[in-house]
Amino acid sequence: MPTSATVSAPGKLFLLGEHAVVYNGSCLVTAVDSRLWLTLTADESSTSPTLTINAPDVGLANWTCPLKESFFRPAYQGPSSFIESSIAVFHRRYPFHANLKIETRSDFGANLGLGSSSATVAATLYALSVVFNADLSPEQLFAMGVEAIQNVQKLGSGADLAAAIYGGTIYYLNHYPRQITPLKIDSLPLMVVYSGEKAGTVSYVRKVAELEENWPNVISSVIETMFTVVDSGRERLLAHDWVGLGQLMNIQHGLLHALGVDTLSLAEIVFAARRSGALGAKLSGAGGGDCAIILVDDAHRAEVRTALQHKKILDVQANAPGVRTEKRD
Repeated sequence: MPTSATVSAPGKLFLLGEHAVVYNGSCLVTAVDSRLWLTLTADESSTSPTLTINAPDVGLANWTCPLKESFFRPAYQGPSSFIESSIAVFHRRYPFHANLKIETRSDFGANLGLGSSSATVAATLYALSVVFNADLSPEQLFAMGVEAIQNVQKLGSGADLAAAIYGGTIYYLNHYPRQITPLKIDSLPLMVVYSGEKAGTVSYVRKVAELEENWPNVISSVIETMFTVVDSGRERLLAHDWVGLGQLMNIQHGLLHALGVDTLSLAEIVFAARRSGALGAKLSGAGGGDCAIILVDDAHRAEVRTALQHKKILDVQANAPGVRTEKRD
């Protein structure tokens, strides 16, 4: 008899430390309540197991292949890549023989830069853990997830994956061994605005790497300053010093602009928000598009919303729970 599980994993937003975290640095990242939902069904009665994926957000409809192909691909590419890589990583540690059917839907889609690939990896591994009684700890999920992501894109700090698994707001240190420190905060007064442009994380990470290769002394100084911004931001966040945190967000945006990852659309959002009374505003993520985040108190929230009414303001809340099992309809 088929066994199934429905799980969900949150999206993420970088508060501070984008790009610095790639260089063995740190960041502050928060999970958001827009989630990726995944249902996995396993049928162990088949003699020739297959993998079927329905993932409309990435253009897959009843996509099917022999399961063994997913286990042993020389490279993982295309819209099925993160799911297939996750299955292969799980199977190497917990071998199984079953038809798999995976269906996903996303509250935020694949275009907003909220971490759809990391949420997909976290949800796939967690669902496999539930269905096959692996009882994986967050630490085990994270280690397997990093491997699954690097099988696809060879890059990545793991910070967005940590947010998807652990949830809440975390201080993430990308040293070896990596450190994931949940921060106890009750709320975070953020507004999230989509720039209207889809950005490619890997391409912008490579762009900064090329800049660092050409100007190592200059770019290393920018990255080092980001480390200090993150550590100061952690203190301000825990103290609920929103004025101080907002100032650090503004500084971080300036440093990201120096790295060449800002865009006109993002800058328009950032400066409109600041003019309207926001405590701080910056791009969130690798840059080149996706979302800007705005730290704003209740007294100025309506004014900021009015100033950005021509943009797409996302209805998301920060500090959301990590990957979890969901009740099925």
